[in-house]
Amino acid sequence: MTPSSPSRLAGLSLAACAALLPLRSRAQDPAPVDVLGTYVVSASRTPQDPALTPSTVARLSLSDLQAAQVGSLGSALGELPGVSVAGSGATGGQTSVFLRGASSDQSLFVVDGVRLNTTTVTYYNLLGGANLAGLDRVEVLLGPQSTLYGSSAMGGVILLETARGDGPASGSISAEAGSFATTAESITEQGSSGPLDYSGSLSLLDTDNDRAYNGYKSWNYSGRLDGRISPSLLVGGTIRGQVGHYEEPGPTTYPSPGDVQTVTDLATAYAEYDGGPQLKSRLTAAWYQDEYAWDHGSPDAYYARNTRDILEWQNTWEAASWAELVGGIDYEGSGYDADGATTDHSLAGYLSATLHPAKDLELTAGLRRDDFTTVGAATTGRVGAAYLLDQGATKLHATYGTGFNAPTPDERYGEPPYLLPNPGLQPERSRGWDYGVDQRFLGGRLTASATVFGNRFRDLLEDEITNPVTYAGQEVNVDRATTRGVEAAFAAKLTRLVSIRASYTYLDAADPTTGERLVERPRHTLDAGLEAQLAKGWLAGGGVHLVADRVDGAYAPEPLGGYTTARIYTSYDLNRGVTLKLRVENMLNRGYQEVVGYPALPFAVYGGVEIRY
Repeated sequence: MTPSSPSRLAGLSLAACAALLPLRSRAQDPAPVDVLGTYVVSASRTPQDPALTPSTVARLSLSDLQAAQVGSLGSALGELPGVSVAGSGATGGQTSVFLRGASSDQSLFVVDGVRLNTTTVTYYNLLGGANLAGLDRVEVLLGPQSTLYGSSAMGGVILLETARGDGPASGSISAEAGSFATTAESITEQGSSGPLDYSGSLSLLDTDNDRAYNGYKSWNYSGRLDGRISPSLLVGGTIRGQVGHYEEPGPTTYPSPGDVQTVTDLATAYAEYDGGPQLKSRLTAAWYQDEYAWDHGSPDAYYARNTRDILEWQNTWEAASWAELVGGIDYEGSGYDADGATTDHSLAGYLSATLHPAKDLELTAGLRRDDFTTVGAATTGRVGAAYLLDQGATKLHATYGTGFNAPTPDERYGEPPYLLPNPGLQPERSRGWDYGVDQRFLGGRLTASATVFGNRFRDLLEDEITNPVTYAGQEVNVDRATTRGVEAAFAAKLTRLVSIRASYTYLDAADPTTGERLVERPRHTLDAGLEAQLAKGWLAGGGVHLVADRVDGAYAPEPLGGYTTARIYTSYDLNRGVTLKLRVENMLNRGYQEVVGYPALPFAVYGGVEIRY
């Protein structure tokens, strides 16, 4: 059995985008990429001013990333403090994210309100080829967030929202070509027509990468439609997905070539009632399916499919001018099929309060209860405080919270003959804290922040081999881990035409029992960039990414050398919305590996054109 046909899904997506084109009105300026203001939604699941929220949350500016020609979601996330990204070498390879040192399956992706990953169903292949097309919000919320988001949100949450259409019709068509026989094309369309808002995107990426037998091809698509039924009722829906084919050569130390085919599809529908400033209610239904097929020319080809159905009812109540309550009920049904089918169901209830007892003080508190049919229940909580000084130029903030990560049915009940059952398997659990300061200087032209954090994890899941002959084993709760560190960020507008930014993370992540460091969590990570408007329509910039002091290894942590990469880019706007682009990646041609055995791409050059209408 193989995943659904890529051509069929891509064709449907292209048809959906084409259907939007007749709605386009005449020659208006294209809408800006960032149309939702500067508020964040991940910290409380409602729009909130980031200047006062206690949580450590960052919103990526998609317009800035577009100007810097950063099209990869993984690369964009790697610019933020507290975020480590490790890819298996090339474009399309499995890519993991570690938030504050939490493992990759303890860092949760939430797309259009839907939890994407579990301990069994990963995002690794999806992230390896994911781009930023069709998005208008990317937020990263750090620290234990299970109180609002449930299982897997132990290190934090990465929230993605499909673009909402707005205003006059506009769109873009872009094409790029470069090293490793790489080509990339995309089309986007968005706007409004009467009571309807719409958006759509479709993109294709094709590359040979640098190693032999390492090609990658993927389609990414998205769509959104929102309609105002009445002044108080809004309904809508989204679709989003990826179809990918990756030639996996295996690590250089043990080549094991094979074909990986993946199909990821997500669809949501919602109805939102606005009862005025005191009450808002939203009902969301979603369907998510992830298919993975691995074929390396032997009879034991592997196929896995996960399907989830989600129904959530969220309510926001302004109890007083200084108090807002957010509460909801979340149901999820999950089916996992890989050498045998398993199912699970969960029901959760949560309540969170945001209080403003004084003008410059915000307090938050929340509680959540999750109940799984297979692994029982988990209760989590979170509190936080933020206080503004010097007329808002200084923010002091602190939070404390707990998190959990539920094992999946196949881990608990097994998939014989290789994965044996362990009915006593318990969820992973954690508690974490942070405190820090955000500072604005020179009327906001210069901003700086520093946050100290720590996490303690227990009952971590690990594979334990019980039969050395057949390699059969089971999942067990054995490990503990601690992570602690410091996150710092700096941004400045040096002149009207020149800006600079930098972020730094110090991370100490280890097993407190053995003293061994956790793999793929570098102790030092620095990312910096400089951008200048050289002339009217002419933009140029560059960036540097440094990683130092890290370990990796299949059987035991071993030192893995650090690395520094640099990139430069430039673009020139011609008349009538045409932009020419050029960028150089790994311009120092450094040889390095983010994951042992998988060399990263060397020096590469890409050029392209974008047409906005």
